Amino acid sequence: MDPVDSSRMTIVAVLCATTFFLALTLLEAVPEIPVDIDAKPFFIPVALAALVPLGRPVFAVAIGAMGGEFLRDMLEGYEIDDVIGAFGYVVAFVAAGYLVGDRPLSKVRLTVAALVAGALHAVIEASSLVLFDSELLSIAVYSAIGNTLADGLLLGVFPLLGLVPLLYGRIDRYLGFEPRGLARHADLVPQVPRARLEPMEETTR
Repeated sequence: MDPVDSSRMTIVAVLCATTFFLALTLLEAVPEIPVDIDAKPFFIPVALAALVPLGRPVFAVAIGAMGGEFLRDMLEGYEIDDVIGAFGYVVAFVAAGYLVGDRPLSKVRLTVAALVAGALHAVIEASSLVLFDSELLSIAVYSAIGNTLADGLLLGVFPLLGLVPLLYGRIDRYLGFEPRGLARHADLVPQVPRARLEPMEETTR
């Protein structure tokens, strides 16, 4: 990987980690629903995963989301199942990016991507309850369904459908990438004004 490409991946990961961490911190004011159902702003990493190119950039988004969660856990204290939840983030957001494919403005694909991301993470995270105590299966199912609805639908699909069209052709080019699906959505890419270079006036001595 060349230095420029490596720098872009780092910027993508840091951007996702920072925004996800800040949003998680703000949502801490919302009380958790027993047992283990909370609100996570999945629309942020899913939007980035839908806008950056497929491949390493999508993976960088997933790593960034995992990093944002770890930063939040540092303030609250780590739990034994955090590693499993971290793995769930990587799987969920990589899957979301590839489900969107080359149609980041498709409401159907964005909806499916957000719901699948929410479900994958919820199931993987809830599986830790069963791993540590097989008698908690019913609670794990309840937690998985609740978090799928909270993260994938409420804080996934609903804000995502408005956010992605707003960012398309803007944040991706800011990060140095060509908008995904440009051939399909070329007429929707906003025009960025370029500065004109005017000839300098000659100074008289």
